[in-house]
Amino acid sequence: MDEPADSSSSCTLPELVDVDVSAISHERLKDLTGEVLNTVLDKDSVLGDLPNNVTLGEVDLQIAIEHGRAITVYLERFDGIVIPIVVQKNGAKVADLKKSIERKMTLHLKRAGERSTISWRRIWKTYWLSCNGKKIKCNYDSISKYMENNSKLIFVKRFREKNIHDQ
Repeated sequence: MDEPADSSSSCTLPELVDVDVSAISHERLKDLTGEVLNTVLDKDSVLGDLPNNVTLGEVDLQIAIEHGRAITVYLERFDGIVIPIVVQKNGAKVADLKKSIERKMTLHLKRAGERSTISWRRIWKTYWLSCNGKKIKCNYDSISKYMENNSKLIFVKRFREKNIHDQ
């Protein structure tokens, strides 16, 4: 019963104490740590909703939601997929929201196994974000001016505004 844990099998937290970390490879140690972390997160009532390969930023944002320091907005893509985006409340600007969207979408594509990259510069030049029919144009505006918790965001095609001198 008290056999040392085999480095090729999965470990639980009590078994990990018996593992000689100097005798196993770095990759195996990362795998063991990930397995134990996933087990701990699955049992936690607050963090149990997070995916298995969670990042530190996602954990921090989930804790911020529980403490009321962050809001969740839902971004509806053109293909109908709705993605939750978490943004800190404390004086967050539209630029912070855009960075959160970039991080979340990049992570979403990575987890889905997509190899393509997104040109965010082109996205922001081509589309406005819109919430409740209001186009979000200024990156320096506070997000509280446009949205609250559980608001829905969509992308709206950005048309060139005609100059009065072009007539």
